[in-house]
This record gives sequence, C-alpha cells and structure tokens, in this order.
Amino acid sequence: MCRLCEKTSKWIVKKLFIILFSYFFFFNAHSAFIDITIDYKKNLECKFEKLILKNQKYNYKVFHADQLNEKKDIKIRINAIKSKKLRIIGLSDFFTSSSNKSIYDTQILKNDTILIRAITKDNNYSESVFINKSSGEMVHEITSDIKSNSKSKEISFYFCDTKR
Repeated sequence: MCRLCEKTSKWIVKKLFIILFSYFFFFNAHSAFIDITIDYKKNLECKFEKLILKNQKYNYKVFHADQLNEKKDIKIRINAIKSKKLRIIGLSDFFTSSSNKSIYDTQILKNDTILIRAITKDNNYSESVFINKSSGEMVHEITSDIKSNSKSKEISFYFCDTKR
C-alpha cells in the first residue's frame, strides 16, 4: 500500500475517533444529540476498501479488500428529517432493524458531515458511521462486548459514489 494512502487512512481514523470521543465525552449514552440541519434522502453504492480488526487475535490489523474472501460492497439509503431523525438503511442489520433494542445517541447531518452512533440499551454493543458527503469516504465502526475485557472493534472503510 502506498505511504500516502496509509497516512490518509490513519488520519481518517484519528479524525473519526476525535469526533466520536468529543461527542460521547459531553453526552452520556442515553441522552440523544441531534443536529440535523436539512431534510436529506440519498441512495449510495459503496465500495469496500479495507477492514481494521481489534480483538483478542488482532491488534488493529489491517485487511484490504483483496485479502478478504467475502465481498463487502454495499448499497445504503440515507433518510433524514430536519431536526428529528437520521437513519441509514442497508449498512448493517443493527442500523436497519434496531427498533427498541437500541438508542440513537448521536445523529448529525450538517454541511458535508453525516455521523450516527447507536448503542444497545445494555450499553454492550455500538455502531457508528461517519460519511463525508463531498469526498464519499465512509467509516463504519462496530464495537462489541464493551463491558468486558475482551472488547472488540471492527472498522470498515468504504468509498461511496456521491455523484449519483
């Protein structure tokens, strides 16, 4: 992988963690933070680029698309209602069908930024997604077993066609 690509990826991960940490530091897991400035509907086709795993076996190990057997390209639908709700359908089962089993504690759609974080009511599993609407970059983070010492993370990077 080229050095510029690697530096860019590290920069994106750092940016995502800073954004997520900032919001979660100031707002506890059960108080919703909503900043949706526009109504928005968009269908996106997203190409999987790489996966970073942090678990008992791997310590932030990077796997590129050509290293994984399963195809992870996806089609997602973003629906937002100004000042009310933001949802992403098709990214994961958790985001698509998370009715009463989760709490959407962060929902932001502002300028070029889309950020959502949902967590289970028992605070043991969460998913976050960050999308840059102008560049098409998307980062999807899954954290499981949050309360245990064997907490794991799966961070997927995608490039989405925002021109459609």
